Amino acid sequence: MTDRRTPVKAAALLAPLLVSVLALHAWGDSLSGGLGRALGNWQYPQRDHAMFQIRVPRRSDDVDRFTAQALQEFVAEAVKLHGRDLKVKAPTEPIKVVLLDPDTDVRRYRWTAAEPLVNGNEGLYDPAGRTIYVRMERKLQQEAVVAALRQAAARALLYDAGAAGWSPWLTEGMVGRLEGAKPAALRGLPGSELPTVTMLLTARPADFQGIHASAYSRGAKLLVAFLQETRREDFAYYYDAVREGLPEPDTFKNPAHESDRKALESDWVKWLQDQK
Repeated sequence: MTDRRTPVKAAALLAPLLVSVLALHAWGDSLSGGLGRALGNWQYPQRDHAMFQIRVPRRSDDVDRFTAQALQEFVAEAVKLHGRDLKVKAPTEPIKVVLLDPDTDVRRYRWTAAEPLVNGNEGLYDPAGRTIYVRMERKLQQEAVVAALRQAAARALLYDAGAAGWSPWLTEGMVGRLEGAKPAALRGLPGSELPTVTMLLTARPADFQGIHASAYSRGAKLLVAFLQETRREDFAYYYDAVREGLPEPDTFKNPAHESDRKALESDWVKWLQDQK
């Protein structure tokens, strides 16, 4: 005759073992994270330059110095040229900067925000970690790295100005403004056909990350330049409203009259043709 108490006894005996296994698993995950950070700290030692905490691969001679110089010059230039009209300010809290070598597996160091960086000389800004990441080529291309740093730094300044709540076209377009992108140069870059004004104004964040990301990025930068040149007062009103966290005005996306929308599209096409 089977003892009905056997399962209960087995459960009582196994419960402490199960708790111990779960505890070890949690401790192991914590240890793994700590080990990853420790490896990152050793392989990418931190060097502080004013507001920038820069990590570059060990034995990367002078990379942190030119990185710091490029970032400091960019911030000073952006604040001087656009501090008043775009309301950008120098960072008041430190910004981390990590320059990755081409072979680094970012998951190993718990830098998962940098996983999208597959190609060399690409950069991004991670607002959650307040960190700029740039992936370098095997043979350092300083000019291209500086360009990636400037673009990521522009995103950091705009995020501090409130860009988290902006439409994607505005954020991307203002990056171009801070970078000093020239419309004629943007117009001449290779890539797929530029989106229409309506497509840009209604674009989702995913449109700036997919296979048409380059076209949408160029289009947004050109759109901001176009609006600032041809509809300066309307753009200033729109930008001030969204920067202050007010509801997005219908100035461009949903104009009061259909004739205004058609005029916007028509003027956009003509303006693009003049950018040579």
